Amino acid sequence: MPAAPINLSDEKESSSVILDTRRSRPRFFDGKFLTAADLTQEQSYLLRRQADLGRTLGFGVVDGLRVSRATRSASDLPNPAASVQVSRGHGLTPAGDLVFLPHDLTIDLGNVAQMQRLSAAFGLTREPQQAFQNLQGLYVIGLRAVEFTANPTPAYPPSVDGNSALRDGEVIEATALTLVPYDSDASRKDARSARSRAAREIFLDQKIAPLPAGVLPLAMLFLRHGALEWADEWLVRREAGDDDRFGFGFAPRALSEAHFFHYQEMLREAPNASDGQLAARSFLEIIPPAGPLPKAVLNGSDFTQAYFPAEARVELALVPEDELAALMEDSIDLPPIDLNLRPEDQDALAILVLAPVKRSVYGNVIQTLARTPTPTLRNPVAPLLSQQKPVQALLKLNAAFLLRRGVSDTTPPSIDPGGADFVDPAWREALKSVDQLWFMRRRNLPDGRGLAGTPLPARTEDIRPVGDTRPGGGAVLPIREVPLPSTTTERASEARLAKLLSAEGLWGRFAFLRAISDAPTHAALVKLLSSAIVTKNPLIQQAIFTALERSLPAISESPEENFEQIQKDADIKILTPEIIADVEGKLVRTDVIRGLELAAKRNPKLLSNKRLRFVLGRTNRIGALAEIGLVHGEDPDFKKLLDTVEKHASTGRAQSVSDAIDRFLKKVNA
Repeated sequence: MPAAPINLSDEKESSSVILDTRRSRPRFFDGKFLTAADLTQEQSYLLRRQADLGRTLGFGVVDGLRVSRATRSASDLPNPAASVQVSRGHGLTPAGDLVFLPHDLTIDLGNVAQMQRLSAAFGLTREPQQAFQNLQGLYVIGLRAVEFTANPTPAYPPSVDGNSALRDGEVIEATALTLVPYDSDASRKDARSARSRAAREIFLDQKIAPLPAGVLPLAMLFLRHGALEWADEWLVRREAGDDDRFGFGFAPRALSEAHFFHYQEMLREAPNASDGQLAARSFLEIIPPAGPLPKAVLNGSDFTQAYFPAEARVELALVPEDELAALMEDSIDLPPIDLNLRPEDQDALAILVLAPVKRSVYGNVIQTLARTPTPTLRNPVAPLLSQQKPVQALLKLNAAFLLRRGVSDTTPPSIDPGGADFVDPAWREALKSVDQLWFMRRRNLPDGRGLAGTPLPARTEDIRPVGDTRPGGGAVLPIREVPLPSTTTERASEARLAKLLSAEGLWGRFAFLRAISDAPTHAALVKLLSSAIVTKNPLIQQAIFTALERSLPAISESPEENFEQIQKDADIKILTPEIIADVEGKLVRTDVIRGLELAAKRNPKLLSNKRLRFVLGRTNRIGALAEIGLVHGEDPDFKKLLDTVEKHASTGRAQSVSDAIDRFLKKVNA
């Protein structure tokens, strides 16, 4: 039995029925007397629906509409005081209206009659209205959708005794340029300070002064007595489209991208300075979490820089130029770098300066630099004593005590373990082909004991792609060509283990695990690594260290910060026998060995090549690869998988290796 129809007209007062009075439309039927109001209501309904649809797409510029300072006025006079040029394009206002410029347009802001008349019509003027020559402060130039009636048409009388008349017969839509005052604290500063303060309010504090919903902002202007001081489009310009992130970014995607492009524009106006002497704080209050660097940011003679705060840890790394875009993309979600923070609040700031090189020469350059330490770009302005880290102050006091006691045969320790001038000629040679340096802010670890950075694999004698910040390794220790010398009390088994791990480039990682272990844990670790299965399989050794490190709340990716943290808290013992037993149960098994032997049978390089073992061990997929080998060892697709693994591992892309193994497992388990 069909349900009885519901008459919603009787339910208008019900709380379950919500009326939308904006979108009512006429209902046509035969015999209805049709009036002009009915047709107008039909048009209004369609326009509102169109505006609502436009709002769902996100306001902003769809194409074009670039704003720049004009070199000639609208009347073709040179060097105008206040003229801007807007390129052709279209966009959506926050109200959902479409604005469109069919051709490039040059407008004179000093055209007082036109600008004041339009601003008054749109209700955008200040009261009382000032003369344009007296305007000073921040303004936003934007586009607004307008309409007007035109083309008079005879209106016939409704009756025989009526009079005919002319009435406008068309409604014409248009786009108007408007100048809107921007009410902000930055507007009361001088031209240079206003720009950097406005950037801070918009990109860091996210305190954007409200603008009319019907105006699409194109650029922010600073006027001084009617003269245009500067025009910055990225302070207010936003690209159309909804945010494609799921809410955990520091700022909406469009805002982060605008900050990146605003920073690029500001670099063109950076003050002149000697190599290594330019400070970002001299012309900016904040900088984005990633972006390009000025050409003179680095002093090539001693590898110093003054661009970033003296308290920040700044390191240099090479990266293939085709991976630079991905690194910038990964960092854009991080908060901007506030240059106005107190020095004591900048000690957790870690920066990686990237030197992009061509992919064709990247491998050769890395081989050349394989045995050189990663340079730390020291700031020539040393922190004040009150702003130094505890270990720095203690080392400085210790040096003073030694000098006071007259100890001449003892070399006082360095005040800053990582602050010595870096003069390695290999790095100088590598940077000669780099035209543009970039930077990215390193992430802070979620563990409260960490300082800055993402867990990275240990740096050993093996070649490792510099700048690879993807997770997968653990804490970093300095490169050691030979293990620490054995003491007389060290057991013979551990001495043999030290030699074995040194040959595989794992001694530094073992030393760190030993430092965060108590006596029972240390014994369990030595027993695991000394077992016959482990000592005969270098790939299993690599896998064990990666699995152990991923089971820990890593401290830091910096060698100095690792040891500094251990010195400040000698009771850090975060490695436990339970963690070791869990890793042993997953990897030290005969079926894992058989699976890897089958893999080596199809592709011997995976086990015989030291570099491939290192990268493959970082993936934490050795157990999965062995499982695939046991089940699909004779499958042709398994051989293709191993070839793909070798291809990615040979270039150091551990994440690509992991993805390939995961895709294969997903395919065979589907």
